[in-house]
Amino acid sequence: MSTAETPAPLQVGIILLSDGVQLLDVSSADILGMMQPSYLRACSLPESIIAQGVEMEFHYVTESGEGMQAMTAGFRLGVTDSIATCPPLDILILGGPSPAYVPSPAVISFLRTQLAHCDAFMTVCTGIFPALHAGTLSGRAATGPKGLLPLLGKQHPDVKWERKRWVRDGKIWTSGTITNGLDSMAAFMRERFADRAGL
Repeated sequence: MSTAETPAPLQVGIILLSDGVQLLDVSSADILGMMQPSYLRACSLPESIIAQGVEMEFHYVTESGEGMQAMTAGFRLGVTDSIATCPPLDILILGGPSPAYVPSPAVISFLRTQLAHCDAFMTVCTGIFPALHAGTLSGRAATGPKGLLPLLGKQHPDVKWERKRWVRDGKIWTSGTITNGLDSMAAFMRERFADRAGL
């Protein structure tokens, strides 16, 4: 008797490119995490719902892959991977560094490579800046922090800027400030997991 092959866990990457990324920028990862069978089981949900859960592996990625990453509110986040050791991702969440942050050639190469592989490349708030440096948004529709849109329009006229909470163009999902990333993730999940209505 044949048995259905267990799907490989989705690879989710939370990309942290400088100190001081806001916790809320990357909190959308937690919404994904709540779809895991282990979480659903801990909530004592029916087996019919647990069976719809999705296994995931989360990677907290910095350029060096070392130590703890300083976030806002004094929070420090354990790093699991460098850009060199991070596996190909299915879902990439790019939290916002300082607007003055300039990615290294290695980071630019990493972002371009991951974009080619992933199903969803998601920027939150100033996470739009590294994506722009990497040239991933040229000719695409996008959004960013509302107060910065006039500046972004002048600096990057090749991007089709929209004044919205979030914008999707193919596999790229961009969002405005902070909690807009939660709206973007919710929209992505409704589409990506539409067959799991129980969740």
